[in-house]
Amino acid sequence: MLRGASFLVLIVAFALPASVTAATSSPASVTRETSLETLVLRQVNEVRATHGLVPLTASASLTRAALGHSRSMITLGYFTHESRNGTPFWQRVKRFYSPRSGGGWTVGENLAMFGGSAPNAESIVAAWMASSGHRANLLRRMFRDAGVAIVHGSSAGGVFGGESTWVITLDFGNR
Repeated sequence: MLRGASFLVLIVAFALPASVTAATSSPASVTRETSLETLVLRQVNEVRATHGLVPLTASASLTRAALGHSRSMITLGYFTHESRNGTPFWQRVKRFYSPRSGGGWTVGENLAMFGGSAPNAESIVAAWMASSGHRANLLRRMFRDAGVAIVHGSSAGGVFGGESTWVITLDFGNR
């Protein structure tokens, strides 16, 4: 990672089963970026529209799942789809966004981390579109719902190296 400059790291649930462990260190302050979350979902839906896809509907359940994961990663200093205890992302999401009786169920997840200056919605979605696994999730026809959570740690520890960091979780689903 670069110090003193912006950095970006992306992980996609379907493409990279990344596992990163690091020493725990809480950031000095953690804030949620709700206005940016709204803009990211709007930008994702604009991209989907240009590809002839229906827009994703904001899901409170998926947002709760995404927020819990973003907060956990920034406060505990790790960056991976698995929960800190090793639980796979889909099991974590299922606690919030469970299958309906008798119906199908599918979920996906995109992660991103930005250091340095604050990202904007366009740069977040452009980074995902430049990555084949993230792009596949964004353009997956079966997804109908989404939850976005963005948190900022002013001096995030662990894998974030004490730097100012934004962690983004975008959870997708259909049930």
